[in-house]
Amino acid sequence: MRIVVISNFSIIREGMVALLSKYNHISIQLIAKTVRETMFMIKNNMVDILLLDIHKDNEEELNVISELTASHIGIKSIVLDFNGEKDMFIKALKNGVQGYVLGKSNEEEIIYAIEHVYKGKKYFDSYFVDSIINKNSDFLNKLDLLTNRENEILMEVAKGLSNRQISQEFFITEHTVKKHINHIFNKLDIRDRTEAALYWNKYRLLNK
Repeated sequence: MRIVVISNFSIIREGMVALLSKYNHISIQLIAKTVRETMFMIKNNMVDILLLDIHKDNEEELNVISELTASHIGIKSIVLDFNGEKDMFIKALKNGVQGYVLGKSNEEEIIYAIEHVYKGKKYFDSYFVDSIINKNSDFLNKLDLLTNRENEILMEVAKGLSNRQISQEFFITEHTVKKHINHIFNKLDIRDRTEAALYWNKYRLLNK
């Protein structure tokens, strides 16, 4: 897999290169300070994953990730967070990041996250997911308040489907889908689709 390491701190760039260089199946294509420095490689399909350090001083990098997501360029991104910033985690999810890992994670977990995202899956450190869920510790009981159809729609929201796609899936109007989603948000006391997806995935993990 082809990776670009991005950070405006040389010590982080050097540390990640030293770690990744141990693995024969990982090829470091470029070391950069910003995502925009890598645009030529991204647009010419020369890289699979962006591994980038995000913090308060460079969070505008997430806007670039959002642009790439909206343009449907097949690039995946993993954020390394060395500060454990939970608000940044939410921003990253909303901007289309596929992986989010604590910078202080051990080598095995970082490599696992990279491989997981490379396969087209998502990987979010439990530290951040739990922080979202734990603010409403009775969320499992709240899920019992949902109707069968609301549970079905919540599952589709968690998969990332749009209202139009959900309406086609269940042969109902987009207006009806929107009403169901509003009811789900109210019952679970959540604000948006990102939190809805986190709730559903946490519920699924707890009930395996």
